[in-house]
Amino acid sequence: VYGTTLRLPGEFVETASTSTNLDINSYVNRLTNAMRSVKPVQTRRQSTDAFIQPALKYSTHVFVCRDALRRPLDATYEGPYKVLKREIKYYTIDKNGHEENVSIDRLKAAYLEGKPFDVQLATTPPKLDMSKVAMPQAATNEQVEIQKSSITPRATRSGRNVRFPEHLNEYYVY
Repeated sequence: VYGTTLRLPGEFVETASTSTNLDINSYVNRLTNAMRSVKPVQTRRQSTDAFIQPALKYSTHVFVCRDALRRPLDATYEGPYKVLKREIKYYTIDKNGHEENVSIDRLKAAYLEGKPFDVQLATTPPKLDMSKVAMPQAATNEQVEIQKSSITPRATRSGRNVRFPEHLNEYYVY
């Protein structure tokens, strides 16, 4: 405050009276007992618990989480895969024809419509009965001219006409 004498920080604290004598042995004993009762605080959690779906125990098919780096719009989960065997920490699944052990932390239950079924792919392609297959007939010049004349020029939404090259005229855009 203006007009008063300046005080140093040491002058704010009054000096203790020298008449109080502390018993050093009793102070050390109390300090030792207090430090023994102090428990250390755990610095961090050692493990993180993963969420495991309750329906995972009963599901016949599961999805597997992809832990690899993914491009944008790539699926997070692969599958569904059929569960072959269940253990406490991992499931054995049928992944593309071979068995693979996958940790339950990476699994998600798959809810399929209706009864789950196994799809058996044919090893040989089915044979076609050629008598029932319709063979295309060669077009006459008159038919080709009618088709070319019936083609209207394509226009974009903004109204611009689009002309395709002559060698692409036989392809039709729907």
